[in-house]
Amino acid sequence: MVPKVQEKLRELVEEETGRKFGELNIVTEVTQVSDGQVLVRYRPLSPYSPTAVQTGRQIRLAALGVEGIAKVSVECGGHMMDELVNRLVNREEKQRS
Repeated sequence: MVPKVQEKLRELVEEETGRKFGELNIVTEVTQVSDGQVLVRYRPLSPYSPTAVQTGRQIRLAALGVEGIAKVSVECGGHMMDELVNRLVNREEKQRS
């Protein structure tokens, strides 16, 4: 399950640069939490990135698109507003449950 998620995330395109996540090493960790649930950690290109929330949402939606994945938690690290970014990125996930 984790390798499929990693493969899908490597192919995402970063909005500001037009380069693939895999080239930029944006995703720092993908961990299986339980059956059908993964945790994805990422680091935006800048601690002040205006696209950090969009990047996190893009990661979450892509991971949810992998067969067998029912729930995705996303954690941003390295942004000056990590806590807010994480709340916004995962808010829709909580509403789905």
